Amino acid sequence: MAKKPYQRSYIDILLPYKEVFTPSNAGAVSTVVSDLAYHTTLKYEFHIYGRQITSPSFPELCYHALKPKWPLIYGHNLGLAHSYITDLQRRERQPSLIEVHGRCQVARTIAKINNTAKVALFLHNDPRRMTGSKTLAERLWLARNLAGIFANSKYIKNCFLDGFSSTEISQTPIFITPLGANRNIKNKPFKEKTIIIASRIVPEKGILQAAIALRDILPDFPEWRVKIIGAKHFRDGTISDYEKSVKETLAPLQGQAEMAGFLPLAQINKELEKAAIAIVPSVWQEPASRAVLEALANGCALITTKRGGIPERAEGRALLVDYPDSPNFAVALNSLLSMPSKLKELHDIAWNDFPFDCATMARQTDLARENIIS
Repeated sequence: MAKKPYQRSYIDILLPYKEVFTPSNAGAVSTVVSDLAYHTTLKYEFHIYGRQITSPSFPELCYHALKPKWPLIYGHNLGLAHSYITDLQRRERQPSLIEVHGRCQVARTIAKINNTAKVALFLHNDPRRMTGSKTLAERLWLARNLAGIFANSKYIKNCFLDGFSSTEISQTPIFITPLGANRNIKNKPFKEKTIIIASRIVPEKGILQAAIALRDILPDFPEWRVKIIGAKHFRDGTISDYEKSVKETLAPLQGQAEMAGFLPLAQINKELEKAAIAIVPSVWQEPASRAVLEALANGCALITTKRGGIPERAEGRALLVDYPDSPNFAVALNSLLSMPSKLKELHDIAWNDFPFDCATMARQTDLARENIIS
């Protein structure tokens, strides 16, 4: 006889509507949620809620597809929240924790309608730019009425607390729950003369600035090649004007450059395993770049920027660019391509100093969950 759900203590996780909770097309939030669920040591059942999907969800995880209620009135995210609340009200046993990922107005809506529930908000981006938490008053409401706030970096924690008094900070149940990335290789890999950029191809990721630098530098190093992995719309979607600009910029490199489009994470890791250099050229205040962790996990020499939460993981482990423009990326690239000893040094550091595996990071999130539940 099949086991009924919700028979023992459980935690509900609600995804943003845009997230596709499948291994082949997962966004950043879906990847983080699956990592945390796979590596949890808590004795709770986990139930994950999101949009309807057309391919199988992550294996062995309990995913529930919901149709947004009245999306023309509420919008997709709040519509999803109201559908979840309706589902919740039918149950005999309530969750020990409701964990809302990335949507402040959704966490507020659920907490207001079901004021006996313990609702936590997991922040993946700067809340000061998100509906429901842009103002100090909105963030104070969340701090006073939610059971907890999870921030994926110190940078994001400080963004949430921006404008709080010292007393308000001390009374806010906010926890740093950093991202992780697994090292799937046992031995230090042999590196080819390949440079990888694996990212969404959008302006804030700095791909065009890096492409200009590569166009200017790589002709002097004909044995090296670059592969750019990613797209604007993940697997599905038309090519954007920005992607076309990146492709046109790289065109003079001919056989030295390739744009591979969207690839699943497992394939990206195979590419990173072979690559000598990875570039994460973010020009915006990156909350807590998983791409940084994946590059280091695969032993790449990493070039990245001093933006947002990136230095929290990359400082001392990568070549950090102070101001992310094409001339500075060109200088950083040239220093690694022309100095094999510097390249080897970064390879050694990346391989020997990687404390960011998913299990270790999941323990920190589990501690925050236990703190809230208890």
